[in-house]
This record gives sequence, C-alpha cells and structure tokens, in this order.
Amino acid sequence: MKWFFFPPVISLLFLIPTAIFHNGEAAVPLPAVIWGAVIAAYVCLCCLSAFFISKRESVNNPGVNFLAQGMLLAVMSLQSGSVFLSWIGLVLFVIGLSLSFFYATSGAAAQGGLRNDDPDAENGDVRERIDSLLSKFETPICVTDAKGVVVATTQKFCDAAGMEEDAIVGEVISDLIPIDQDSVVFGSGKWWISQIKEGARYYFSLLPTPDGKPAANMEPVKASHQGIAIFDNDTGLYVEEYRILRGPQEISRSQRYKRSVAGIMLDLIFSPSSDITISEEQGYMLFVAFATRVKQALRIPDCGFLLPDRRIQLILPETPLAGAKVLLNRLVAMPQELFDDAIRQALHPKVKAGLFFYNGTTKMEYTIFSAALEEEFIKSKDGMAVPGEAA
Repeated sequence: MKWFFFPPVISLLFLIPTAIFHNGEAAVPLPAVIWGAVIAAYVCLCCLSAFFISKRESVNNPGVNFLAQGMLLAVMSLQSGSVFLSWIGLVLFVIGLSLSFFYATSGAAAQGGLRNDDPDAENGDVRERIDSLLSKFETPICVTDAKGVVVATTQKFCDAAGMEEDAIVGEVISDLIPIDQDSVVFGSGKWWISQIKEGARYYFSLLPTPDGKPAANMEPVKASHQGIAIFDNDTGLYVEEYRILRGPQEISRSQRYKRSVAGIMLDLIFSPSSDITISEEQGYMLFVAFATRVKQALRIPDCGFLLPDRRIQLILPETPLAGAKVLLNRLVAMPQELFDDAIRQALHPKVKAGLFFYNGTTKMEYTIFSAALEEEFIKSKDGMAVPGEAA
C-alpha cells in the first residue's frame, strides 16, 4: 500500500485529464533538451521518493511527490495544449518546493538540537553521565548507543574480555560478544549475557555461570573510593543498589530467550512469648544467621537481594515452578533447623513468603515482576504461600 504514492503510479492518473483537455492548436512544442532535463529530474525525484518509502520516512515523501507531479504535469500540459493543467502543475511544483524546504530545515534544526555532530563529544558526554552509575559496581558492564557502539565500560568488563578500555570503547558490541546468543566464553571464563534497554542506551552485563571460572571472582567487594560494595558484608546477599540494576537484567534475559524465572520474597518474623523481650541487636544477629543460610541455599546464577526493610527477594533464573516450590519449602522450614529449641520456644520464628512464577513467553518488566511478587507476598499467610503465575 505504501508504494501507491510512488510518483510513477500517481503520474499514470494524470494521463486521463491530459487526454481529455488535449488541444492541438494551443500546443506549445518544447525542445528535446527541455524534455531531457525534465525526464532526468523526474527520475531523480522518483529514486529519492523510493528511498524515503523504503526507509519509511513518509514525512519527506509529500514534498518530493508534489515536485515530481507538478513538473511533469506542467510540461505534458504545454505539449498537449492544456494551459489550465499547466497552471495546476505549476501550483503543485511550488507546493512541493515549499514542503521540501520546510521538512529539510525543520529536520536539520531538530537533529541539531537533539544530538551533537561530534561523535567524540557525544560519547564523552554519555560517559560522563553514566560514570557515576558504572563506578558503583564491580561487575562486567558495558553501555552502547542505539547503533550498538560501545560508549562506556567498567574495568571488570575489560578484565573479562582481556582488552584495554580504549580498545573496547568505540567498537560495535556484536564484534565483542555474540549478542544473538545467551553466553560468551572469554579467557577468564564463561559468562551469561544480560541485555536491557533504557532510553537510547543498551546495557550489557556479564553474569557468572555455574561452570565458569568467573564464579570464583564473585566475592564480596569492599567499599572503596572506586565504588560501593555490591554485597552486604554480613549476609553475603546483594545490596539494594545492585538489585536496581541486576533485577531488570534477569527479567529482560528471561523474556529475550523465553526462559522461565521464579521470584521469592522472604521475611523472618518473630513472635516472642509474653515474658520475653528481644533487642534490636539480637534480632539482627538472628536475621543475619537466617539470611546467610538462605544465601548458601542458592545456586550460583540465583540472585538474593537484601531489601531495606530486612526482607529478602530471590530471583531464580531458568527455574521451573516445581523447583521453585521445593526451594520455598526448604526456606520456610529453615528456622526449625537453624535455631535451637530454646530460641524456637521463646521467639517462635516463622517465615512469611510469597512466590511468583514467570514462564518467559509474555511481555514482562522487572517493575511488574517485582510488584506481582510483592502482591503474592502480601496475600500469603505466615509460612508457605500459594504461588502466583504470569498469564
């Protein structure tokens, strides 16, 4: 349907009025050189129109079409002796010229206002804006623009790829990692590839695999002037700042490769006997013991996040619903194994839990996934939760 507005198609329609209003006595013979110039210009305008149609840049099409039709109609009408149609052709030509000038000037102004013509200046600006984010995480991450050109990277990504930063920035991401696959093997080991899009930027992260060497490198990182820790020193769980980055990556990867992912929310609750009081410090130490055991129960690709309110959010990639239920049962029963009889009788520890399962076949975002998990958690009672599932 879009090719209906291709100039030759519309020009065929003009043959009808030209034939109807033909007047041999009023015909104005034109030299061959004028016909040659008109035909050459018409062919050029047709090629330009075809380019715009193929690129779906329809906003540039009207002006080019009016130019082509007006020029051809004016010349054909003079040759056929239809002065009235010649004036119509002239009007169409002027309209086309005006539209082409308008779109050309407005398009240039818009591009000039939205982007910097100097690629180095643009990349420098991008690198400055995202440096505060990347510098906080000791994990392999690189950022590309909409065309896939790397504009920034972390030192961990350079170390994993075995390349210097200068050799990575400016390269096309597909030349560095196979973005059509879900894993990559570097000299440092095997990594899963996680990709998320935010605005005009793409964030690629390398996540450790169970059989890859990088797992040994994923130790708690001490805070320093170079960034913040991504692990909580007491529990070994990921901190809230890292959840904001890693959570969307996991859901995006699951949706991209149509693989399931399960989410679990945990909250350790104490119900002390009437004659028992528990201090904040004691409660925290018991929670740390529980959270540490939760961390130990996870696989290497699983993500455990420590939320600000001392709840724990788990993301379990490529986990079937049955497997998630088995793990949830273990975690809910954990206080019975972890704490001795005295603590259980005095504090009555229980785990409130929620489970949400996403099968990877429908559209999903991390915010929706997290909200659904929160809803399942709220609906659950103390102990085992009834799992929710994405439609």
